[in-house]
Amino acid sequence: MKKLNIAVLILFISALFGNALTTSASDISGHGHETGLRYLIAKGALDSDSKGNYNPNKIVTRGEFSAYVSRVLKLPQEGIILFSDVPSSYKYADDIQRAAAAGIITGYIDDRTFKPNNPITRQHMAIILDRVMDYLELKKPGGSFEFTDSHLISEPYREAVVNGAVLGIIQGNNGNFMPQKNATIAQSSTFIHRLMKVSGDPDAHIQLYTVKEISNGALSGNLTFYSYKDAEKAVTKTSQVITLGDNIVKMSSGYAVTNKYVALASQTINDQISVAANTEMEYLSSEENKVKVRLAGHIGYLNQKDLDLIPFSMSEGRSYYTNENGEIKHVLFDHVKGKYTASYVYGKAPAFMKPGAQYYSWNGINFNSASGASAGEAFNYYQFLPARTKSTYSAEEIDRYIIKRLTELEKSGSIVYAKASEKSKLIGLGTTLKAIEEKYNINAMLILSLAQHESAYGMSVQAQTLNNLFGLYVYDTNPLNKNFASVADNINELITKFLEPNYISPKGPYAHGAAVGSKQLGFNVKYASDPFWGAKIAGHYYRAEKDMGQKDAKANYMIGLTSTTGLNVRTVAGTVNNNPLFSYKRQGVPVLINKPTVNGWYEITSDLPYKNPVYVSKDYVRVIQTVK
Repeated sequence: MKKLNIAVLILFISALFGNALTTSASDISGHGHETGLRYLIAKGALDSDSKGNYNPNKIVTRGEFSAYVSRVLKLPQEGIILFSDVPSSYKYADDIQRAAAAGIITGYIDDRTFKPNNPITRQHMAIILDRVMDYLELKKPGGSFEFTDSHLISEPYREAVVNGAVLGIIQGNNGNFMPQKNATIAQSSTFIHRLMKVSGDPDAHIQLYTVKEISNGALSGNLTFYSYKDAEKAVTKTSQVITLGDNIVKMSSGYAVTNKYVALASQTINDQISVAANTEMEYLSSEENKVKVRLAGHIGYLNQKDLDLIPFSMSEGRSYYTNENGEIKHVLFDHVKGKYTASYVYGKAPAFMKPGAQYYSWNGINFNSASGASAGEAFNYYQFLPARTKSTYSAEEIDRYIIKRLTELEKSGSIVYAKASEKSKLIGLGTTLKAIEEKYNINAMLILSLAQHESAYGMSVQAQTLNNLFGLYVYDTNPLNKNFASVADNINELITKFLEPNYISPKGPYAHGAAVGSKQLGFNVKYASDPFWGAKIAGHYYRAEKDMGQKDAKANYMIGLTSTTGLNVRTVAGTVNNNPLFSYKRQGVPVLINKPTVNGWYEITSDLPYKNPVYVSKDYVRVIQTVK
């Protein structure tokens, strides 16, 4: 026997599905056997009448059922087996001939007839499907399966009925198989569809779109459609959603959660943004195979299969912000586990946050109350502090803090921090950090915070064995495991090969502002897939500040955000005979303002290595008030 040529079949189906999958017929839409009927239509096995109907409740004939099987399997023309009552002019003559040559049908041996126009009984369908399993060389389960009316099944058909029943291809009604009863076109389509699912035909796994209504936090209703467009037309209320299988694929409002690592093609910045699994995003709209979302201001599309859509009225929990003892705490919800699993504090709470209340934000800057009303805007100082600042702490103060923090972690009992005060690669790092700060004009505490986060306070495997505090060159797909001669060499490589050319330099490929930032602006846009990476780095800086006297927070740094694209940065406060030193390609980039000057210019610190002050027009910079 010959196996089904799956490669050929897939090509055949691909051509058919371009048109067939969008077919809509009033007599099968919403039918209980619609999935099977649509499958036969897609395979070119089921023909419509002159009015475009498929008559699903009509009793199926032996000739029709044989044609369905022949066309679904795309049987070849092999040999010649003729039946006396199937002339060449008969509608399904060719299909019957192919099925007979394949050994799938046999007809009546005594008079060599097939009786194509006779209704087919359910037990006759069972044996034809059993022969299809032989043709496809499928393993038959054997065993036993009893229907209440098994005694009515003719002996030659019993084994075929059992095989089909055990595999779930054949199902009865209220425990009865009704072997002598005739089947409808709809019922026969479901038998064939189930068999082809068992055979592994990828196109047999058809799911229907269903319009359901949200009621008391649950979905109800079962109005089904084969095409997404038909389902869309049936949605008349904001409380309705469209589902495919167990997944919501369209809703009026809610949020989207990534179920895997994805790359969002941001139309806002015309660039790819890596996004971690379990990331909540604003839901904007749906199309048949993709969803339009907004992540921290970046608008783009993601595949339906990579997201879980959650209507607000069905939400079991969302990540939120709260004011706890005057500090802003971010509480994270794990949508896989269905519970809150982590939290972190990363600065002072803004004045508008009331203690104990929950607030929500898509970008970590603009916050809404639980009712959805705007609560206020807040820029965390440590999150948006430009890298080209200087810490007020000495090397000795930094070293004392490191030892104190490592001792605290050691006492936590976590195996990760066992003997941390003796083994951590952060020990004695103060002098190196201050030297780096002086050489590259990058804040020493910012680098320390980054090292603490990326290396588990200097206790990660990469830190301990490779002197790699920042996971440089360690990728899931290709870990190079580069061994650095010293931690100082590792920090220098971070600065010279990563931060300076790619993230801090306004000319860099990943330049979205020289601050750790968020997914909206700063390093976090491109540096890490975790949307809260920048806030977590800020949290390390904030906790160090609390311990060390908050001297850096008392510095009067003025921070602004560029409010236009292509903002020119000049070496003097004017445009006459003064070509720009560089330009900020994007808006929303943090700039460190040293002082206002005459004629509407701000003196700022250059993000390119340049020792002298530089200037930008005040008209295109928005000064922000940071929370610290």
